[in-house]
Amino acid sequence: MRADALIRLLPAKSLERLAVSTHVDHYTKKLQGEVIFKLLLYCLLSRKENSLRTMRSAYESMVFQSLKNRYPGDKISHSSISERLSSIEVSYFEQLFKDCVSAYKNLDGINTDNLLKFDSTIVALSANLLNIGYHLPGGSATVKQLKFTIGYSDIPEIVHFYHDQQFTSENIALRDTIINNAALHDLPVIRVFDRGITSRSTYDKMTAKGIFFVSRLNDKAIKSIVSSNDLITVSNPVSTDSLNIVADQWCYLFSSKKKSEHPLRCIEAYKKNTNEKLLFVTNIKDATAQHITDIYKKRWDIEVFFKFLKQVLNFDHLTNRSENGIQVMLYVTMIAAILLEAYKKTNKLTGFKIPMQLLDQDLEKEVTKSIVILCGGNPDAFDALFGNKSP
Repeated sequence: MRADALIRLLPAKSLERLAVSTHVDHYTKKLQGEVIFKLLLYCLLSRKENSLRTMRSAYESMVFQSLKNRYPGDKISHSSISERLSSIEVSYFEQLFKDCVSAYKNLDGINTDNLLKFDSTIVALSANLLNIGYHLPGGSATVKQLKFTIGYSDIPEIVHFYHDQQFTSENIALRDTIINNAALHDLPVIRVFDRGITSRSTYDKMTAKGIFFVSRLNDKAIKSIVSSNDLITVSNPVSTDSLNIVADQWCYLFSSKKKSEHPLRCIEAYKKNTNEKLLFVTNIKDATAQHITDIYKKRWDIEVFFKFLKQVLNFDHLTNRSENGIQVMLYVTMIAAILLEAYKKTNKLTGFKIPMQLLDQDLEKEVTKSIVILCGGNPDAFDALFGNKSP
């Protein structure tokens, strides 16, 4: 897939339709929703460091003007961009994100599994720079934190932004993100998360709602055994590449002397290299113990994704620090990540940095080609000179 096909995942007609339905351009003569979206996306994919000043410079460049040829190319100030981000209609970008997720899943050759890995990443800034955010209990009063909780398959499918004090606890942030979005998928989906959720009532709530999950427990968790797989014992463990599984039991879990309403499956294992004890928990019946541990192992994908967000897409650098602007940046950054993943998958690429560089080069070719066409040039001659193939 070339960059021009990638851009068509969000066609101009969709951008126009959303602008009307969300009223994003109401009373706006400059920096329309489509322009802000393209500007943010262009800077994310082509600028190593993004700021209001680099966005202003990009906006005035010949390359970007060719991308927004439906709108006048007036000059703007970086403060104008900041003010627009602080007030622009967020629902426009939220719906663009949802449309992008759907378009990705409908691409030929894209096969996704039934796992959604959930976790949160934190961005911390000086309290002087943020009017929103929470203080970490026991932490410095001069620092405020923002929490971004994501449900990730091979792309970010669910995103939430939390800044209230109550969401310091993953028992609340992760729980709300998982349960409130349970109806988004028609097919059975397994939610995978780390030990951030410790509440037994949350396990009960998921089980009662038919939400399948795989997680880990504290290895000293108090439990009452209901039944046991007698084929798996300490003397007769099941071996995987990295684990020795010594127990597979259905148990009631206890918290503050209160027993859980539903029994859960607890799988006890030891790491081969360190002999560290691990206790996995799930409400899935029809899967082997080995398969459950393999499912949990895939949770690491979201950790790699968070590293990519912060190191490659500079997600921890907030271009605008208003609640509105942060949400806009969140959605556009997730869209950039989805487009990059589509580019990787369809061109059989791996990793993040090299595909990002190749996509940047491909986008530059497409933009230059559009300038050639606008100036009455020959696009076929351009393709013959610079090539017309995907990586």
